[in-house]
Amino acid sequence: MQIRVLCILLLLTACSQTAPIHNTQAPATPPANESAVGGVTPRFEPPSRIGNKDYQVFGQDYKVWNGIEHYVEEGTASWYGPGFHGLYTSNGELYDQESISAAHKNLPLPSYLKVTNLDNGQAIVVRVNDRGPFHGDRILDLSHGAASRLGIVKPGTARVRLELVKVPRPANADEIIARHEARTIQLMATNSASKAEAAASDLRKEYGDAVRIVSANTLFRLQVGPLDKASAEAALRRLRSSGYQQAFFIN
Repeated sequence: MQIRVLCILLLLTACSQTAPIHNTQAPATPPANESAVGGVTPRFEPPSRIGNKDYQVFGQDYKVWNGIEHYVEEGTASWYGPGFHGLYTSNGELYDQESISAAHKNLPLPSYLKVTNLDNGQAIVVRVNDRGPFHGDRILDLSHGAASRLGIVKPGTARVRLELVKVPRPANADEIIARHEARTIQLMATNSASKAEAAASDLRKEYGDAVRIVSANTLFRLQVGPLDKASAEAALRRLRSSGYQQAFFIN
């Protein structure tokens, strides 16, 4: 298993001190048939809010293959685990080392890959939610859970075949995307229920039912949302200019 360093500004959790290999184009090949293997079940997901822009690591530029339809590649895969468990992945999720996931330098986040260990023939489908590996010529970093299923933990690396699993776009895709892009604004957190309710009462004149108070123990959080992306961005500007300078998006 390779040694890596955390790249905080990019939310990248799969890095090394070795100069990375830069792939500029994705191979064009038919999508994988995942019906005969285990692992995660692919499902339609909108692109993650973060982690899908071209980026740079150790002075090397990397391009994200947004909109990719087909991809097959063979090369070396490694795995990463305990040192990163509970830290953020490149798309903002918390890394669970026992999940069936992986890190890839170029694929959109999230993506699904059929991964076949060419040394023993074992194959599973993994969900790509992280960036890396930036070590030599390795093409994929697997979670400990995925590496265990493929028989890669003990040797540390293996020759693998990667095949993109294309997930069909469902009829309600636009609705799913809209829900994913909806944003919620937090205006204040206070231990005074009356203070939160007084502020909420004024805000409901403009934002109606989008205003809510979320309470936990003795803390009361005043929020507005969820609102569609454009409305949320406009609301945040208005709220900051009207006295809620510390207002921020919580999702």
